Amino acid sequence: MEKEKFEQLVSQSLKKIPYNFLNKMENIAIVVQDEPTEFQKEKLGYIDGNCLLGLYEGVPQIKRGYYYQAVPDKITFFKNNIERVANKKEERIKEIIEETVWHEIGHHFGLDEDEIKEHIKRKKPFSDKKMINFKEFEQLDLRIAKILKAEKLEGTDKLLVLEIDLGEEKRQIIAGIGHQYKPELLINKKIVVVANLEPREIKGKLSQGMLLAVDTSQGPVLLIPEGEVLPGSKVK
Repeated sequence: MEKEKFEQLVSQSLKKIPYNFLNKMENIAIVVQDEPTEFQKEKLGYIDGNCLLGLYEGVPQIKRGYYYQAVPDKITFFKNNIERVANKKEERIKEIIEETVWHEIGHHFGLDEDEIKEHIKRKKPFSDKKMINFKEFEQLDLRIAKILKAEKLEGTDKLLVLEIDLGEEKRQIIAGIGHQYKPELLINKKIVVVANLEPREIKGKLSQGMLLAVDTSQGPVLLIPEGEVLPGSKVK
């Protein structure tokens, strides 16, 4: 595997670490190296170093006290060893990199081997969606809409039919917020909608967009602008 591709896999694995860990990682360098140096092998008591997949070098956070170290801590991934263990299979390389990321970051925070294994076992990425670049994000046309009419979709309790004003045009959208919001209380509310979503038919009704809401344990909560904004205003 080319080194650039390997480095991308390391970067992707780091992005899967929960925010509460990433937010506390300070002054730490991430390095990809082909093989361990003699010094690194001797430091850990390895004879050949072939089984060394990653290495944390630094002062664990729990041992720092007042910490003014200028030289960053370092986490090194040993590319050749990881590829060797994975039999050069890309999916297995990804898995080993992710496990190594957790293992070495665990050492950075001062976790012992059992605690690291427990975190690896129940690891959960912040998002299971694929990363998009800024140009892809710019394709979304998010707009402020004013709700003109709202009524329950016949035959359902959850779905509401909303007529919205987008400034230059009026549209109809179907939204699954009927358990949380009474139709009559939605009139004149301002909401955020995806205006360039391909229309689709839901229960025989055409939906020409999608409103944005926060997913909570009690159900969806609408995103509503704090100040006075005009229907059709672009959300950035």
